[in-house]
Amino acid sequence: MSDWQPWQMDPLGSPASPGDDPQSSHRERVRKQAFQRKLEMQVLREKTLAEAQQVGHAQGVEQGYAQGLSEGRQAAAVELQQQVRQTLQPLLELCRNFDEALKAMDTHIVRQLVGIALEAARQLAGDALAAQPEQVLVLVKSLLDSDLELTGKPKLWLHPEDLQRVQHSLGEQIEAAGWVLHADSAMLPGGCRVVSAGGELDATRPSRLGLLNRSVERTLDEQP
Repeated sequence: MSDWQPWQMDPLGSPASPGDDPQSSHRERVRKQAFQRKLEMQVLREKTLAEAQQVGHAQGVEQGYAQGLSEGRQAAAVELQQQVRQTLQPLLELCRNFDEALKAMDTHIVRQLVGIALEAARQLAGDALAAQPEQVLVLVKSLLDSDLELTGKPKLWLHPEDLQRVQHSLGEQIEAAGWVLHADSAMLPGGCRVVSAGGELDATRPSRLGLLNRSVERTLDEQP
């Protein structure tokens, strides 16, 4: 049998055998490598973009958190100041009232001390008068020597014991002045009272002590 076979044309579109065209096979490999590299670059680009977005989001969140934390702290500080102010306001009012109460108490205590001092002075005056009863003579003589505008016949009222002393020591001056001596058993020793048509001069011990007390009260009232 003969080995001869008739030649037949390959169908259109049939792939060439790898061994048929080396140049075409090389181009195919290059094309595949380029496509693979392009695909890798695309994946890397998308990955980098995603990472950048995540970093930007994290930074934004962190900045927003820091800003929010700062604003929150400021708001909390303002709220705390308001609460402290509201809490301390009654205490401040109480302190002011307490300070005013202390001032009033101080004034009250001072007045009490003045009263005690005046009472002590009254007792000391009584003791001094008992030791030196002739002090009434100094008082009456000062009245006689003063320019009192007394009309008519002034009456000099004295405690009975003082009247005797005055009459014995100052009788001539009293008669020369036109005064008339009168005894008053209700009057405390050491004082006197002069009565005339034009008025009355009270120099009794309670009156003089009251005058001293009122003078001290005015001085206290004038203090800031």
